[in-house]
Amino acid sequence: MKSQPEPCIVQGTRIWGGPQMIQLSLDGKRLYVTTSLYSGWDKQFYPDLLREGSAMLRVDVDTEKGGLKINESFLVDFGKEPEGPSLAHEVRYPGGDCSSDIWL
Repeated sequence: MKSQPEPCIVQGTRIWGGPQMIQLSLDGKRLYVTTSLYSGWDKQFYPDLLREGSAMLRVDVDTEKGGLKINESFLVDFGKEPEGPSLAHEVRYPGGDCSSDIWL
């Protein structure tokens, strides 16, 4: 690459960091993504994430033709939490698939 890609903006909000934790819907048509991994790593690699907060996005999966597309109508902005910006890590459907399962 000769330059950094354009920032991801959803609903007028810049998305800091990158996709970290994922959860695929049971029908395989929606992929939920959060942008924080571990606060220690976030501090090192995504310092703006600590100041601005993380986000959860929905990526629509085209199961017929293939392809992924960010759903512009879905955004959970953890930068607007009442007690200040937060870092969202893992999302999980109860009884969901193992895309982000924690094994006990």
